[in-house]
Amino acid sequence: MEGELTELLQKFSLAGNELAGAMLNPEDLNSEVRECEGSLIGRIMGEKVANFTGVKNFVAAAWSYPKNLTVMELGPNLYQFNIPNLEERDRIVEGGPWVIDNQVMILRMWSEEIEENYGAFATAPSWMQPWNLPVHWLTKEVGRKIGAVFKEVKEVIIPQSGGKEGRHLKILALVDLSTPLLRGTVVQTAGTFKWVVFKYERYPDFCYNCGVVGHSERSCKEQRVTMARLSENQYGPWIRAGSTISPSKERHLKADLNKDKRY
Repeated sequence: MEGELTELLQKFSLAGNELAGAMLNPEDLNSEVRECEGSLIGRIMGEKVANFTGVKNFVAAAWSYPKNLTVMELGPNLYQFNIPNLEERDRIVEGGPWVIDNQVMILRMWSEEIEENYGAFATAPSWMQPWNLPVHWLTKEVGRKIGAVFKEVKEVIIPQSGGKEGRHLKILALVDLSTPLLRGTVVQTAGTFKWVVFKYERYPDFCYNCGVVGHSERSCKEQRVTMARLSENQYGPWIRAGSTISPSKERHLKADLNKDKRY
């Protein structure tokens, strides 16, 4: 906060009552703090500014119409949700990711100054499917070890019915949205190495240039790699579960591993 004041004083020439200011005591804030305690703050990570009515209708339906839900817009893509029932509130926080208009909304419990703390919204729970696994790897322990490349593994499940996707693992992991999405990982076993592809479920828009959630390729500030073998985007719709992985991308990744002397 001191840094903000210093920046403000550098930008403007303040005088008189502009500098006089006001002093707030803790008791001045008690009633509103009590109102905020227990509420949720939701930040929508993306370039499109969501409509208040659209957000209100979306959360009501997606959260199964929690009793006495109130929604307040705090700023562009920033909302406060009051849900009196503790069990419903916990269910909603644990039930993510919540994707509205192809943008992910990250929920956090209210705390002082969280509205300005972008770092508090850097991680989000995401369901991920590791692919290219041999059938005898389909265990929860294998899923936890593969998922260790993320910040945290919250749950691993093995769907009972294969369906059109076949038998696979599903990992609920805490993903760092401030860094490029992991396209996969190298798994070592018995002296050999295997490339495991990651596919993300119900995933929002992300940049096909740098792989970061929250902006598009058009507004990406990262320098595009210009080497011939990496001239194509390293990310694309194939990273989403349910889409077909581009054969060229898979070949590039495997070729890079084969060339690397470590593998």
